[in-house]
Amino acid sequence: MFIFSFGFFIINFNSCKPKSHTGQSEPLPSQIVTNFTLFESSSGQKLYRLFADKAYVYEETNISSQKIVVNNPHILFYDEDGSIYSTLDAKKGVVYTQTSDLVAQDSVVVQTTDGTILHTDSLVWNNRERIITTDAWVKIENKQGVIEGKGLISDAALKRIEIKSSVTGKSTYEF
Repeated sequence: MFIFSFGFFIINFNSCKPKSHTGQSEPLPSQIVTNFTLFESSSGQKLYRLFADKAYVYEETNISSQKIVVNNPHILFYDEDGSIYSTLDAKKGVVYTQTSDLVAQDSVVVQTTDGTILHTDSLVWNNRERIITTDAWVKIENKQGVIEGKGLISDAALKRIEIKSSVTGKSTYEF
């Protein structure tokens, strides 16, 4: 009877152990920061300042994979004189620490100081080239009208905009 009870105990004890996961899981962040601020400059010139409710810092062994994932990013873009010329708001974002490139996702809005507003689901800020790109649907509103299309390449001031395809809308611009 003792051997049977001991065997029963061993079987039940082993079945209560947590199961080990054989698949890969997401790596854990090395740091979690609330009220996060990041300032990016080049040769003393301000490029952008990012504010976020919370940031998750991932310091991977592969330096090109190092990133900061942010919640509710608010980004200020600066011109050559150090004045703010546009802002970006989104629900999620990623900063790649080696290049300082940004990815904004979910309800992305870029607004310039002259009142132009860009709406999209996602975009990428290429820090080296200082351009915004997306393959997502975009809507651009300003005093001259509303234009929509699929995909975009632009500067952060939304002065030089190229919509890639499916352009529709109305504008008072004369061509």
